[in-house]
Amino acid sequence: MCELFGMSFNLKIRANISFRGFRQRGIRNPDGWGLAFYPDESAQVFKEAKRATDSPLSKFIQEYKGVKSKIFVGHVRITSRGKIAHKNTHPFLREMNGKEYVFAHNGTLQNYEQLELGRFRPVGDTDSEYIFCHLLHSIERRGVDKWTRSDFEWLANKMSEINEYGRFNAIFSDGEYLFCYHDINGYNGLHFIHRVPPYGPIKLIDEHWNINLAEEKDEAQRGYIIATRELTDEKWVRFSPSELIVFKDGRIVYSNRSRNEVD
Repeated sequence: MCELFGMSFNLKIRANISFRGFRQRGIRNPDGWGLAFYPDESAQVFKEAKRATDSPLSKFIQEYKGVKSKIFVGHVRITSRGKIAHKNTHPFLREMNGKEYVFAHNGTLQNYEQLELGRFRPVGDTDSEYIFCHLLHSIERRGVDKWTRSDFEWLANKMSEINEYGRFNAIFSDGEYLFCYHDINGYNGLHFIHRVPPYGPIKLIDEHWNINLAEEKDEAQRGYIIATRELTDEKWVRFSPSELIVFKDGRIVYSNRSRNEVD
């Protein structure tokens, strides 16, 4: 059961606290881990075909103060399609129209090979990377340059169409927006938490570790953390089935379920 992780904030932040919690999910998802973020308009992806908790690189990223971004996309993998290999480890990265898209997925799809790819081609063997290529082809064919509400509505329908091929949760980004979609049948779950001041103490669910966010966070920072399962003892909100939420600068800018910004 692969798990997903995402962050969208109004300011560049470190992901050290949330990634520390998410990194523990590698215990049950031992076949790979990855984290993508945007130091500037370009994307940086770190990933390995190994257990996150066994990785000195993932521990370094957790502790390194130079990893800052407004957007993060993460994944821990247990194999369903494609062998254990770097090429099959999420997130995947592609350039389109001068933007670098990163993509992560959990679930398993069937008969997806019939979907058009256009000029995009997968490097590895997974249904996830294939679907990423198809999605980019579809976005390019629609001619999306600057995302609009009508484009978000189109994307919600496109994600639902892809979902017809099987179980499908996905998080992806173009460096400006963070797109998060939850499976139509609620497979595997997808949740978010709205982090805003005043900050207080929290506890990580997967290890005995407590921290007072008031001592760590700038009061100007606010945004959302997205994960397959709750990472902390805070009050997380579950996505609705077949819901697409689009985040930008730490705000919800679109939901096909008419979800309002949670203040």
